[in-house]
Amino acid sequence: MFISVSSVIVDDIVMPDGTTHMGCLGGGGTHAVMGMRVWSEQVGLVANIGRDFPADLMDKLKKAFDVNGLIKCDMKTVRAWQLFETDGTRREVLRSKLENFELLKPEVNAFPDVYDQLQGVHLHCGGNEIALWVKFLRQRGNPFILWEPWQRDCVEENRSILGNILPLVDCVSPNLEEARLLLGLEKREDLVNGFLEYGAQRVAIREGADGSTFADTQGNYLRVPAVKVDKIVDQTGAGNAYCGGLVVGFVISTNIQDALCRAAVSASFPLEQFGALFALEDIKQRAEKRFKACKADMLKLNKQF
Repeated sequence: MFISVSSVIVDDIVMPDGTTHMGCLGGGGTHAVMGMRVWSEQVGLVANIGRDFPADLMDKLKKAFDVNGLIKCDMKTVRAWQLFETDGTRREVLRSKLENFELLKPEVNAFPDVYDQLQGVHLHCGGNEIALWVKFLRQRGNPFILWEPWQRDCVEENRSILGNILPLVDCVSPNLEEARLLLGLEKREDLVNGFLEYGAQRVAIREGADGSTFADTQGNYLRVPAVKVDKIVDQTGAGNAYCGGLVVGFVISTNIQDALCRAAVSASFPLEQFGALFALEDIKQRAEKRFKACKADMLKLNKQF
């Protein structure tokens, strides 16, 4: 079983021309689990949801993956405006109180017993929560654990704790902006080396349209291309989906290149529509086609290094 320990929110999207897409399923966990779902049917999400979480959205989640880890709490469903500018940038504005967003974070003591044999986990939380979660999760099948840091925690003040938490997880995956803020460095080579020096076993820095950069303690350094799609509709959640795909990739793949290409393929599907859920019909066939193209592009890209 593969799971994400993260969040579910409802996004209200506003495009530059005023067009809206209201009530879309969002949240880092939803996107990450869909990234896992590309490669496995045994996936679930551990998150807290509001007492008024829309029934129609819950039905959609149930059709996509296991929802035994969704726990209703005595709070309102968290919603956020996703405001897109003409230059393609996106600004997120929470419509709910920040303290409600904090309540979304799942607790170890409420973890569902049904998830007792885990193969991989996407852990989307603050650094101060890592040790507790990892100790707990290692007892449930000793899964591969990828940590995706909360964006708001990627600040200079948290640099000092990296040496204590990075050795605990199997992989860390911030985006480029987060990595630069956290380490105070600019070049991708310096960033991946910086994370390794702080004790990371593997690091995958996500760079949007420029793909991603991977390095590990075994001396591997790889550039991963972004998978091309016919039309990019919404970039929201692609990074989360990448992380989910990478978790499954490292468990089921025979080599690092395959794992990284699976992550890149997972990141490509949310680009094609609004909201976290995408069509799962023939997903394996569509994913394999993109996987083969990604491997070919990756080979060409890394001949430059």
